[in-house]
Amino acid sequence: MNKEKQRFDLPSQIISVLLHPLLMPTYGIIILLNSGTHYSYIPWQAQKILYTLIFLTTFLIPVSIIPFLMSLKLIGNIQMDERKDRFIPLIISALSYYFGLYLINKLPFHVPLFIKLLVSGSLILILLNLLINIKWKISAHLIGIGGLLAFVFAFSIVFYTRLIDVIILLSVLSGVVAVARLNLQAHNPAQVYSGFLLGFTGMLIMIYLNL
Repeated sequence: MNKEKQRFDLPSQIISVLLHPLLMPTYGIIILLNSGTHYSYIPWQAQKILYTLIFLTTFLIPVSIIPFLMSLKLIGNIQMDERKDRFIPLIISALSYYFGLYLINKLPFHVPLFIKLLVSGSLILILLNLLINIKWKISAHLIGIGGLLAFVFAFSIVFYTRLIDVIILLSVLSGVVAVARLNLQAHNPAQVYSGFLLGFTGMLIMIYLNL
């Protein structure tokens, strides 16, 4: 019954794909570079490099390796239902995020701090997920969107910018993602709630320690 529900609950599947945790840094850079702060005035050529670099290293590279892992039978399916299926993808994601952060630090122009914090904070959340996954399956989707919400919240406070609409939207979407993951029976309520709490508090603490 679990697998049948996961296969046929199309709205929840769509939500899970559109709000995949690996997409959160991409959504974060879009928000930053359209925030109305000095981040919006970064030259367009530099913005294109940042968009491309972050999308490639935080989403496209980790996701593109999943079919290869499936072909080697290192993971059972693309949903990675089992806790053991998540180890290698999480390790690959962490390495790709680290590579992205390395490239950002090597760019020939100044990259503002919060862009680096977006990637480094996401990397830390992946590592925390990896450690917890040794014993317990926690919701990566809620870690991701909780981290993004905390990131935008902190950014709005530091730069006194009005992002209340974005914060409300992300708060609502957090609830939508939680319901979707529960509907798919991918997680139980404790895994969903703890995932959001870890993402939100973990990102806030990381930002506070680096300002």
